[in-house]
Amino acid sequence: MPVSEPLPTNPELEQALDSLPAGYWDFASVDTKEWTHGYHAYPAMMIPQVARSLIGLVQERYPDIRSLFDPFMGSGTSLVEGLLAGLAVAGSDLNPLSRLLARAKTTAWQPDALGGTADTLMNTVRRVPADERDWPDFKNLTFWFKPAVIHDLVRIKRAIQEIVPDTQKPFFWVVFSDTVRWVSNSRNAEFKLYRLDARRLEAWNPDTLKVFAKILDRNLRGNALFYGQRPRTAADIRAFDARQLGFRDEYFDLMVTSPPYGDSRTTVAYGQFSRLSLEWLDLAEPVDPLPRHLDRAMLGGNPQERSVRALNSPVLRQALDVIGDQDPARAREVLTFYEDLDRSLAELARVLRAGGFQCWVVGNRTVKGVQLLTDQIIMELSEPYGLVPQAAFSRAIPSKRMPKENSPTNETGKKARTMNGEQIFILRKQSL
Repeated sequence: MPVSEPLPTNPELEQALDSLPAGYWDFASVDTKEWTHGYHAYPAMMIPQVARSLIGLVQERYPDIRSLFDPFMGSGTSLVEGLLAGLAVAGSDLNPLSRLLARAKTTAWQPDALGGTADTLMNTVRRVPADERDWPDFKNLTFWFKPAVIHDLVRIKRAIQEIVPDTQKPFFWVVFSDTVRWVSNSRNAEFKLYRLDARRLEAWNPDTLKVFAKILDRNLRGNALFYGQRPRTAADIRAFDARQLGFRDEYFDLMVTSPPYGDSRTTVAYGQFSRLSLEWLDLAEPVDPLPRHLDRAMLGGNPQERSVRALNSPVLRQALDVIGDQDPARAREVLTFYEDLDRSLAELARVLRAGGFQCWVVGNRTVKGVQLLTDQIIMELSEPYGLVPQAAFSRAIPSKRMPKENSPTNETGKKARTMNGEQIFILRKQSL
């Protein structure tokens, strides 16, 4: 790979970063589930302390920062941290489950009122009738759930629909969604959908109501802590595709985000992770793809036969040449992802005000033995849009929910190490 030229830097930010102790950004032993961050499992979640530190790093030196945007918000980690920092926050994601999680995590409900609803719900749910006529209608329902589990999930869902006030429903739907995942027949330690093997499946008889009650109690405690901070503004949650944002020009001061590592089919399968919850929940907006089509709708999900967008990144071109010599089809898939990402970068620059900052947390994956330096690629692609590097550094990811190995060649027994570190860099928008 080519050696990059030294990056321009921001002396104030560089000095602040240099003053931090070694390993500061690793956050190996911190509580990553504080506040509302522990509401629901989600793949490749940003560490809250990373978002918090990035926000503080910029905010302390540029106090005119008032608003934060995350175009790939996932479960809403950066939005929660933005609210706690006193910022107006907005986020968008194509995944309806992501939007539900972000809405719930960024809302502070009055604890006594929420607890009263929870008590009424738990006292009612066991009395709710359910039979097979009430089962949801989606493919492979009994493949992914045992009949007793389905009955109890129907009871919980019906009780939420009938008892919970509309203003509180996002909170309870998140508890329900996490319950769906934990009581399903899937291997919950993974983000792709794999069914339990026959031996484990035979012994698998989860107590659905007990699981729901445990998650409910955990999330009630998280809400009470968050409510104690009294965030004064609501988050603006949108269903925008990052390639076509519906915000006006120069709308935000700060962006903090962690984009996809690559297309969902071959990296983090957000659609697969979300599918069972989405089949049970009624979340979809008219613009949303079907749950089983979600991964195809995301960046890189629709590979092109030929390049449709000229990309200004020598680092990417060199990597694609090496991958293409081994597997032209795979190189086209990789190129499609970065073409889609480049469309997003143009939009992100458009909605960021001049003088505003972008904070990126990026994983550099490997394809066909070639490491794709996404941090450098984004910096190169962003240059024509007026974004100038301010600082760049690395962090270890000791506990991120990612597989330690994957099978990039799909050859039996042939494994490769996945990324064990992240690249963090900060860009600032200049006037073009």
